[in-house]
Amino acid sequence: MGLQAQRIDNIIEYLDKIDSISIHPPYGAGKDEILESLRLEVIDVLKMAFLEGDRTVRRSSIYGLSKIGLDQALDIFINALQDTDEHVRGWAAEALGRIQNIKSIQPLIQALSDENNYVCFNVATALKQFPPKQVIPQLLKALQDPNPLIRRRVCKLLGDFGDQQVTEDLADTLKDDDYGVRYEAAEALRKLKNPSSILPLISALSDENHDVREVAVMALGIFGDERAVEPLVAMLIEQKDHRHACLDSLRNICGEENLEPLFELIRSSKKLINETSAQILHNIRIKCDETLQSP
Repeated sequence: MGLQAQRIDNIIEYLDKIDSISIHPPYGAGKDEILESLRLEVIDVLKMAFLEGDRTVRRSSIYGLSKIGLDQALDIFINALQDTDEHVRGWAAEALGRIQNIKSIQPLIQALSDENNYVCFNVATALKQFPPKQVIPQLLKALQDPNPLIRRRVCKLLGDFGDQQVTEDLADTLKDDDYGVRYEAAEALRKLKNPSSILPLISALSDENHDVREVAVMALGIFGDERAVEPLVAMLIEQKDHRHACLDSLRNICGEENLEPLFELIRSSKKLINETSAQILHNIRIKCDETLQSP
């Protein structure tokens, strides 16, 4: 604590010098050097305060470092991603996005597992500030991370980057064990609009999860590819809960004016359902009557 107090005294001394320089212009030539010395002194104090302080002190320290110490506190910011306080973690992520040092990419990817939405937003925003050629290869590796939350958010980031070269990796991720990862992969493919993802998305129409199927339907509607027509028509008839989404996608692919055969099929299906149901009920009644009439 004595060391910090001494450093604070030094800062006051520097401030006095700067004040004197501003009053006496002939000494202005040394002002930049004194300001830089002051900045470095403040940074050292903030670093020590961060390491030794409570939550409030750590918040103030990391915030201060993010304003004046970006070039001197890379390791502090990386370590702060694991702090117990969400504000500290969020400001650290923001600072790392401004620094854009490749050393921080992997820690930021691991920080995608943060359950705090504010922190996660800052982490994702920070990763987007890196040059794509630096961050995308590491994001692709993270598709194999054991934490499904990281895999989900990596898929979303890959979709946001918009690099067509990740299409195959995202298509493979449609087979992930976690439905949330499959959903984000399908959503990312919808954003990328790469025709090579059509067949994997058609396969995703059979996914066990409703939301994955729904986003696959919407994605297929974007491409305008005729290969999606038959599976979408089948899904429209067989799965009532996806009927509206399938119809919207078919409109996008075929045009409203070409869908009359589909509407006729729907009408015929309803008629067939009614007739079949009536026949089954008729058979039941006959069976009941026979049972009642038997001795």
